[in-house]
Amino acid sequence: MCPRLASLRESKPLRSIVGTVVVLAVFVGLSGMALREIAPVFVVFASTMVHEIADDIYDLPAGTNWLIYGTGLAAAGGCLAFLSSASLGAVMVLAGLWFVLDGAMTVRYGPARTRHEYVTDLEDDAGETMLRIQTMHVVSQALRDASGPRTVAALATEVDLTESRVESTLEYLAHKGRVERVGDRYRAIPPRWGRLTPVVRFLGWLPRRVGRPFRRLAASAS
Repeated sequence: MCPRLASLRESKPLRSIVGTVVVLAVFVGLSGMALREIAPVFVVFASTMVHEIADDIYDLPAGTNWLIYGTGLAAAGGCLAFLSSASLGAVMVLAGLWFVLDGAMTVRYGPARTRHEYVTDLEDDAGETMLRIQTMHVVSQALRDASGPRTVAALATEVDLTESRVESTLEYLAHKGRVERVGDRYRAIPPRWGRLTPVVRFLGWLPRRVGRPFRRLAASAS
């Protein structure tokens, strides 16, 4: 019994199921909502849990997460429209259908863009993800405060990090257009819109991202 119980405790699918049930039970208890009112939330949680379990067992292709999540979101919207708010439910259904289309295009044709190696394989390593985010902030700030371009070695000494980590971070920042390489040195590129630059970039990115699955669908049909 002990080895069997130990294997059950180490089972990721079982932990996902138990965790989801506990979270929903706590949510229902704290909110005082009836079970039928919690149905849309349960559907979204359940779809996410199904993907995690299936992906752990079968190593699903990229885009499957969006496909399953979108299906759950659309189903949750249908529940919400039937139980209480038709308008909000309709919005959720449309959003869910967009995720389904985007996921289906990714499954069929692969990711639209190849991710930079700096941000790949981080899904299961929260510690490394946070470290890289912090490193990008520190390196970017050091270049903005610098009086001129900096070499990798000088910048690594200044921010107290290894040269390899600083170099990989600078390559990614250069790929994103945040820094510029001048010979063997790097310098920060001043933001075009000042403090509004992140907002402007997001507003420019959003319509392109929303339209991407439709463009891919149209291209596949032509």
